[in-house]
Amino acid sequence: MNLKHVVIITFVVLLILGWGLFIYERLEVRNFKGNLVENKYDYHGIRIYKEAPGFELTDQNNNRVSLSDFKGKLVLISWGFTHCPDICPLILSRLSNVMKELGDLSDNVQVVFITVDPERDTPSRLKSYIPSFNDRFIGLTGSTEDIEKVVKSYNAFFIKHPEVYGRGEFDTWDSYQMTHTTKVYLVDQNGRLLFYYPYDKLESTEIAKDIKRILQR
Repeated sequence: MNLKHVVIITFVVLLILGWGLFIYERLEVRNFKGNLVENKYDYHGIRIYKEAPGFELTDQNNNRVSLSDFKGKLVLISWGFTHCPDICPLILSRLSNVMKELGDLSDNVQVVFITVDPERDTPSRLKSYIPSFNDRFIGLTGSTEDIEKVVKSYNAFFIKHPEVYGRGEFDTWDSYQMTHTTKVYLVDQNGRLLFYYPYDKLESTEIAKDIKRILQR
């Protein structure tokens, strides 16, 4: 086979691969269970499509709560800690706006806040914090081992910093700070992890649009 034939064959192969990718990107595809889903440009969230890891934790009313308790609803899972000075309140505020955008459809959605700081975030602490954003939100805590297990299962993370971390010359606070996942995860009515929303994609209107489309399928 001479060089000319090699070039022609290579070109044809690349052309076929290119068209295949083009068609795949735009046609309907099926998820891991064979269920029909729209193409990836239809949603604001970033696709995952796998079974959502289960968990059982304690809510702000000292009740044991598992992910399966919300079957039949969409679940938005956020992560944080109640002593967070900025990011966590902002995320919860945006999720509260999502619920407002949904109106009556919000009855089909449950927002769950999982603390990454169980040492301080007791049920009573969560009870005084979570309702300030939305009285239908659920805050969850547990043992350090429980939280570590859930965080790991969702490929999330958290880091506990010493008391001096981030402290400025005029700061008087003496408690530790946390760095943690800022993604929000969306679980569908059947317990499938559909999307995640990184911090730079947490637009309330767009998330609400995603949820409306899912509820209308």
